[in-house]
Amino acid sequence: MTLSDRERFILHTMSVMVVDTMVKKFKEDKHVMDDAIPLKVEELIDIMNDIGQGRCRSLSRLEISTLYEEIHEEMMLGVEIHKGNI
Repeated sequence: MTLSDRERFILHTMSVMVVDTMVKKFKEDKHVMDDAIPLKVEELIDIMNDIGQGRCRSLSRLEISTLYEEIHEEMMLGVEIHKGNI
């Protein structure tokens, strides 16, 4: 079974968001990753567009934008659940 473009977009978006969150956390704690730089909003948008063009071609920019907003909202609502994991 293969992933749909929607599922593929969610997978790649979450991967980028998790890595970015970890980079920000390590930067704050001054542990490792001295050369890692957290993403700016514009860079995150560019990555979402690259994911859409490269891996999820059937999704329109509007669908990508809507999916990103839904993912962001769910992550904000679920932050309490994940506090122990981060």
